Amino acid sequence: MRSILSLLSLFWLCSFYTTAQVEINFPSKPEKELDKIRTQKPSSKDVDLNGLWEGEITQLTWQGQPEFAGTVGKLHVEITQKGNKVSGLLVCRARFANNKGYLSYEKSFKGTWDGAVLHYEDVKVENYINTHREMRHMETCLKMAELEFFQTVNRDHLEGEWSGSGHISGVYCVPGKIHLKRVREKEITTEVANTINVNFAETGQGPVAVKWDGKKQKIKKLSNRKVKEGKTIKVDSTYLSITVYDHKRNDGDIISLNYNGHWILEQFRINNEEHKVDVVLDASGKVPNYLALYAHNLGDYPPNTVAIIVDDGVKRQRFILNSDMNTCDVIYFDYQGK
Repeated sequence: MRSILSLLSLFWLCSFYTTAQVEINFPSKPEKELDKIRTQKPSSKDVDLNGLWEGEITQLTWQGQPEFAGTVGKLHVEITQKGNKVSGLLVCRARFANNKGYLSYEKSFKGTWDGAVLHYEDVKVENYINTHREMRHMETCLKMAELEFFQTVNRDHLEGEWSGSGHISGVYCVPGKIHLKRVREKEITTEVANTINVNFAETGQGPVAVKWDGKKQKIKKLSNRKVKEGKTIKVDSTYLSITVYDHKRNDGDIISLNYNGHWILEQFRINNEEHKVDVVLDASGKVPNYLALYAHNLGDYPPNTVAIIVDDGVKRQRFILNSDMNTCDVIYFDYQGK
C-alpha cells in the first residue's frame, strides 16, 4: 500500500511553484489606466478560443515535491471551439533537476464557454512516461477549473484555480492555479519549431522510425534495425513499473529502451544496479504496447544482454532481452483488464 506521502505526490509536473511570500507595495493606478491594462469581459460573440495557447500550471507545495531543470515549465495547449463546446489537447514535456529523469504525456480535455468563463475539465491522460529515479508512483492530476477570460494590451488570457485527483488512483491532489496565454499568429512559427508535434495514437507514427507488420501487429524494424519476434506477456494493470539491470556480468553494455515509439532510456550504461521507469499502457487496443531493447555496443561479452522486471502491482515477471548491432529484442504487453 502506498504511503500517505506518495499519495500526496499526485500532481501536475510541468511547472514549479514556491510558497515563499514577498511583500511589494506597487503605486496605485487611476481607473482609466487600469482599463487600458485589462479590458471588460467581452461577450461570447466577440471571443473565439480556437488556436494555440501556452501557459503554466502551478500547485501549492507539499513535502517531497521534486524540482525541475530550468525555470517554470511551459505547456502547449490546442483549443477547439464549436459554439459553446470546447475540446483540446495539452502536451507536457518536463525534465527533473539533477538529471533524475523526465516526464512526458498528453492530456485531452473538454469544456463549455459562456463568453466570460471556460468551464474546464480534463478527460484522459495518454502516453504517460515518468523516468524519475526515486519517485516511482507519481501521477498527474485530472483537473477541473473555472478559467476566467481577460485581455491585456496585446494578449488573451485564461486563468483560474484548479482542483483534481490522480489520473490513476483517483486520490485527491493538492490544488493550484492554471494560467494560459494565447499564442499570437506571428509567434506560431516559432512555437511550432520548438514543439514536438506527434500523433502518438497512430500506428507507425512517432519520433522514432518504426516499421510495422500489419498482419502480425508487430514491429519489423526500429531505427533501421530488424526486430525479433519477441514475446508477449500478460499484465493485470495499465500502470507498469519496469526495472532494468545488467544480466550476470557488468560488462559495459550501453542501451536504449523504446516504449511505444519513445525513448524512455537513451544511451544508458547499465550495471548491476536496478534502474526503474514507470509507464502507462494504452488500453484502447488500437496499437500494441511494447518495450524494445536497442544496443549501442556489445559490451565485453556479446551480445548486449539485459534483465527486465515488469511489475504490474499484482505480480513481478522477469525476462532476459538480447540485442546486437543488427537486431533488437522486444516484449509486447497484453493487458488482461480489457
